[in-house]
Amino acid sequence: MPQPADPGNAPQAESEHARLVESVRRLIEAAVTVQAPPAVLGAAADAIDRVVGELRPHVPSPPPPRYPTAMTAPDPASLMPYDPIMGRLSPLAAPVRFAWHDPRAIGRVSFTKPYEGPPGCVHGGVIAAVFDQVFNVANVMRGVAGPTKQLEVRFRRPTPLGAVVTFEGWQERVEGREIHAAGRLLAGDEVCVEAQGCFAQVPGERIMRLLDRDPGGEPTGGSR
Repeated sequence: MPQPADPGNAPQAESEHARLVESVRRLIEAAVTVQAPPAVLGAAADAIDRVVGELRPHVPSPPPPRYPTAMTAPDPASLMPYDPIMGRLSPLAAPVRFAWHDPRAIGRVSFTKPYEGPPGCVHGGVIAAVFDQVFNVANVMRGVAGPTKQLEVRFRRPTPLGAVVTFEGWQERVEGREIHAAGRLLAGDEVCVEAQGCFAQVPGERIMRLLDRDPGGEPTGGSR
């Protein structure tokens, strides 16, 4: 059984958790670029299996909240710590650093090899996913947010892998229950990608009620 968390050790635990995530990110990059003898690969797989075995007894059931700060945090990075696109505690997420410069959400990142599509370029699907989250941050910070209805991405030129690039997203207008957003991706001064999104305006408390459902989609309790 997992040991209960000690509130006094929470800051240290979060710091070490973040360090673990960064280590896994480096592992992912190594795994998609390595060329090693079978014995080395096998030994590495055995070592990873041992680490997973050490961690698994400390995974609580049910798992901890994915959105511990709900939708009220002033810092975009604190909104969704486990998000697969922007989560600082998700090794799946590209290391996008978000900031809020009213009225724009800004995300800066240098994409590494795990996010490669065409040789030397960022995968278009990854770019689209980050835009979706850039718009989400802009909507949340403006106090009017909800799920994506439509996302349109126009690729003007390849986005270089390994370079620091900047995502910008902002709300254009709110019409009834629809939120319209726009944005662009820049490499230096060059616009590589432009995007537009349409979102359904949904109260934050209604979105958070989705947490009352189990992984199979069935309600587990709470008011609906």
